[in-house]
Amino acid sequence: MSLSWHGGPNGLPSLPLAGLLVGLAALSIYVSWPTIVAVFDGSYVFDWTNFIEAAERLGTGTLYANEPPYAFRWSPVAAWLLGLVTLMPLWLWQVLHVAALPLLRSWLLAVAVFVSYPFWFDVQTGNLMTFVAVAGFLALGGSRAATVVFLVLAVLIPRPLMLPLTVWLLWRRPETRLWFLGFVVVHGLIVLALGYAGDWWAALTDVNTELANAYNFGPSRLIGAAWIPIGLALAAWLTWRGNLGLASLAISPYWLPYYFLMLILEVPGAGRSRADIPAGTE
Repeated sequence: MSLSWHGGPNGLPSLPLAGLLVGLAALSIYVSWPTIVAVFDGSYVFDWTNFIEAAERLGTGTLYANEPPYAFRWSPVAAWLLGLVTLMPLWLWQVLHVAALPLLRSWLLAVAVFVSYPFWFDVQTGNLMTFVAVAGFLALGGSRAATVVFLVLAVLIPRPLMLPLTVWLLWRRPETRLWFLGFVVVHGLIVLALGYAGDWWAALTDVNTELANAYNFGPSRLIGAAWIPIGLALAAWLTWRGNLGLASLAISPYWLPYYFLMLILEVPGAGRSRADIPAGTE
C-alpha cells in the first residue's frame, strides 16, 4: 500500500489508504474544532494584535519592551511591514492562509494541512507560519521565487526553526549567497540607523518566557534550557541528512503549535531531488 501524497491512478489513493486518511482527518478536525470555532467567535487574536501594537510602537522606543500579553521579537523592519499588512481586515488575512495551501501542489497534502491543528492555530492567532512553511516547501522543491521569499523572511522574522533550511539553501544553491549577503547587510544597516540593534538582539536571545509558555509542546517543557544544546546537535545531524522538517523542530528551544507546519518539509517526493540529498544518508 503506497502512502504517496500524490495519490495513485487518477490521483486518487487506494481504498484502504483513503479510509485511513479519512479517519485521521476526522480525528484531526475533532482536536482542532475548538480552535476552528475560535476563528469565528471573536476570540482574542494574539499575534495579529501584537502586529498592530508593534507597528504603533515604532519610533517610541518601546518596540521591544515586552510585557505580557505583548511580545515582539522580529526585525523593526518587519514591524513596519506588518503595519501595512494589518491595514487589511483580519478575515482577509485568515483567508489568505487557506489560499496558500493549493501552492503545495498536492491536494492530499493541502487537505492534510487544512484539517491540522497547527494550521488552525496559525489562522486563529493571525500569525504567518503557514506562509513560512509553504515558502520553505516550495523553495526546497526548487522554486527561485519561494527561495527568495523564505530567505527574506528568515532575516525579517528570524526563528531558530528557519535556520536549517536557510543553511541548506545557501549550501545547495550557491546562486543565492551573494544577494542574500547583500540583503543581510542592507537590513542590518537599516536596523542600526533605527537605533534598535541592541534591543532587538536582547529580545531575540530571551527564550525563558517561551520555555514556560503553556503552548510549548517541546522537550524544553520538561527539561527547560537543557534541551538547547541537545537540539542544536540533533538539528546539525538532521540537516546533514536532509531531514529539514525534523531539524527545524530540533533546533527550536520551544515548540509552539504552528511550528509543526514545518514538518511538511519531510513529505516524501515533495522537495529535494535525489541530487540534493547527501550520499549515504538515504
